[in-house]
Amino acid sequence: MPTKRSLIATTLLVLPSLALAHGPSRGPNGGQMQDIGSYHGELLAQDGRLTFFLFDANDRPLRANGATATAIVLAGGRQQTLTFAPRPDGAALVASGEFRAELSLRVVVQLVPAAGQPRIQARYAPVEAAR
Repeated sequence: MPTKRSLIATTLLVLPSLALAHGPSRGPNGGQMQDIGSYHGELLAQDGRLTFFLFDANDRPLRANGATATAIVLAGGRQQTLTFAPRPDGAALVASGEFRAELSLRVVVQLVPAAGQPRIQARYAPVEAAR
């Protein structure tokens, strides 16, 4: 019969893996993928540039032409609000600002997927630590 101590140790070992199983994942473009309303959104961050890809609930890419979005960026102890614009090919939304893509970068994307739809949002930490 397991002891109380071994049950606690087993629980502590299992819980982090369960949390990771339900956490953010990597999207097909290499960015952080999150649920955003009934959609999925993938955010890529490079120094001074954010790229946001939108997917349906089955992870099929959606055109970004009818969407509007802003990003609230917290980087280097400074907060700024950026406005996304559709990329010329319509496959993504892009925004530019003054920030570095570092581990401490945090972004809240506020999205209106199409005219007349409600605003939805998701929180991102789009820079992954090197392994």
